[in-house]
Amino acid sequence: MDSIKKFRARSGATRLLMASTALATALALSACATTQGPGADAGQNGPAAAAQPASKPSTQDVEKIREAAITSTKTEDYISAAAYWGNLYERQQDDPDTAVNYSKALRQIGSIDQAGTVMQRAKDLHGDSAEVQAEYGKVLAASGRADQAVPVLNRAAALAPKDWTILSAAGVALDQTGRYAEAQEKYKAALTLDPGNPSVLTNLGLSYALQGDLDHAEQTLRQAVADPRATASARQNLAVVLGLKGNFEEASRIARADLPAEVAENNIAYLREMLTQPALWKQMEKLDKPATAATATADQVSEMPPATTTSLH
Repeated sequence: MDSIKKFRARSGATRLLMASTALATALALSACATTQGPGADAGQNGPAAAAQPASKPSTQDVEKIREAAITSTKTEDYISAAAYWGNLYERQQDDPDTAVNYSKALRQIGSIDQAGTVMQRAKDLHGDSAEVQAEYGKVLAASGRADQAVPVLNRAAALAPKDWTILSAAGVALDQTGRYAEAQEKYKAALTLDPGNPSVLTNLGLSYALQGDLDHAEQTLRQAVADPRATASARQNLAVVLGLKGNFEEASRIARADLPAEVAENNIAYLREMLTQPALWKQMEKLDKPATAATATADQVSEMPPATTTSLH
């Protein structure tokens, strides 16, 4: 899988897909433009004011900020959500629900270290909470400590066996450690709880791709993309898999659905250039066969191109 590592290295081993990065940038810009929007009534100047806790807040003030935080989260205005939940967390640091929601918002804006600090404290206080264990595990996975995340997420799954998001997150952590078969079992278990979930299918498809099984990856990602709930990451992951298989025309068309045309074409052109290397063609022939335990690598992040990503939720 050296060729995939080379493509991945273009934007750094710890980055998400180029497509996902572009989407995240768009979301961030949208959030900046709407910080005076949802929840502006929670403070004098929206989330900026909300981030400064009053000395003696009334119950009504707290509820207004909570409503604004929930609204910002629902509308994916994560910058505002982080400000509102952070305000509440300063007032209610022992409340597990506030800690979990604050951590989720921090993860969405890339503040992984801060999320880890919040969840470490929450875990120490509420170790028997499935929600706390699950979020702590997701933070560990997002920070690259997948080996630590797996047992934490397994404990969370035992506490909340009907929560598909925990199983899917455990699959992501297992993929990061190169345990692809185990990861795929987690995704399939999640799909029994929420059949056809496009986010889980996307993770499953990417797991197949990491394992070197591009045919199953394409089949699974096409199923995910066919769902109206599918996100840009599902489509961009499919585009990358198609590009790796040499289907550049369809890959380009799918990539342009969510990316500026120039960015999409540059991504496809880079894939095409890689696939013209004679040594790479021999390697690509092996990708149609499932990887054995001897050939599977240990790090998911370094395996896929910068246009691929899994979802922790």
